[in-house]
Amino acid sequence: MMSRILEVKFRRTSVHLIHDVKCLEEGADLNDSVLDFFVRLGQALVPEGGLTAKRPPVAYLGSHFYDVLCKGGAPDGVAGHANVANWAARRLGPGGLFSEEVGALAVPVNETLKDELGGRVGKHWWLAIVLAPGPASETGAASGTVLCLDSYSRADAAFEPPLEVASEAGSGSVVQISSLARGGVHALLRFCARGPGSPDPRASSLSIGGRSFDDPECEMLPRSEGEDRSREGYLHFQASSEAPTCGDHHLHFGGGAAGFPPLKLELHRQPSAFQRQVSKFLRGYMQKEWLSSASLPAPTSEDVSDDAVLLEVPQQETSNDCGYFILEYILCLLHLSPEELRRLARASAEELASLPWPSQKDIDVRKEMLTAGLGMLFVAAQQTGTADVEALLRKDVQLLDQLREVLADITSFSEAAQRLAAECGDGCDASGSDRKRRRLLDG
Repeated sequence: MMSRILEVKFRRTSVHLIHDVKCLEEGADLNDSVLDFFVRLGQALVPEGGLTAKRPPVAYLGSHFYDVLCKGGAPDGVAGHANVANWAARRLGPGGLFSEEVGALAVPVNETLKDELGGRVGKHWWLAIVLAPGPASETGAASGTVLCLDSYSRADAAFEPPLEVASEAGSGSVVQISSLARGGVHALLRFCARGPGSPDPRASSLSIGGRSFDDPECEMLPRSEGEDRSREGYLHFQASSEAPTCGDHHLHFGGGAAGFPPLKLELHRQPSAFQRQVSKFLRGYMQKEWLSSASLPAPTSEDVSDDAVLLEVPQQETSNDCGYFILEYILCLLHLSPEELRRLARASAEELASLPWPSQKDIDVRKEMLTAGLGMLFVAAQQTGTADVEALLRKDVQLLDQLREVLADITSFSEAAQRLAAECGDGCDASGSDRKRRRLLDG
């Protein structure tokens, strides 16, 4: 009797039927084994060339690459290169990271989140993408673009003096907003309402990106003795995955009957200190990796920048889907050619953010597809008696096509990205604003 196969393997990755598959259940975190397995499978099945391609257009050195790069207190990516000196060559071949067949490098980053007092509040995964990987140059043209794709973005603003608006209903009430903070789909405002007849704060609504979000949770702060008729506290709104993290937020305090006109709250964000550190480490790593290849010319600059581009992307609506978002970002980019990925390095942040990046509803669909895909693999493995996924796919074309569908683009991302890449093609010296103007003129 054939023994039950509990683990399937593909190119140095594996998934266990008991220990790993449960990560695909509702409310579970995607673990590193499942992430690495599906990225490697996507690298082999999504791009043109399939299983026979030498190198994927998006290089991936594993979910733990960045942690190992920083291991031992490495002060920068140049020094940390020693920790991962042979990773790229082993996975991509000599000089593989800088070959014409590679247009981007995808690096999962596991960040420790902290509160305003510096205390640890949990771990969160986000993805760094290096477009057109290469060393620093005097012009910066060959140094690549480091994108931060974060499905739980944080941004905050303190308003000093507080922003204030008075009721137009004749009640004499005034409300002040002293801060606004965003964390993923969550928005937290601190308010102080004064005057007679102050409305119920829970009747407030917040408009973001043209959509209104109601029914906030309200936490009132205790009053001091002898204090005037003020009501101070926090309003917690939950937005949708597609609601922008930054830009204008319009608060309608107390609802329409309260008579308060909308109060405009502006929220801006830049790459955090940690994200800039990640960018600098990755650029330092690439600098050293380039120098370690004797066949490549010396870089024209030894400076290592910490520049990073923090894109506005849809946010996760759950606390456990960051790993799925990382996988989905990579699958989207794998549909592009190496040349298209390199061309995207010339696009502006606004242009890149305008692409239809995956949202929570796309992640929910992908989860079901991944579960079905793993089910197919384990059934095929049991029927044939082999746990080698590559061997299974080379023998069973139908299974290969079914798994390719599991990893297919479920949004219009690839088409939109290809159009943008074409606009940023060779010989194109137009700026992002020029390209936008041209699109408007073309209708």
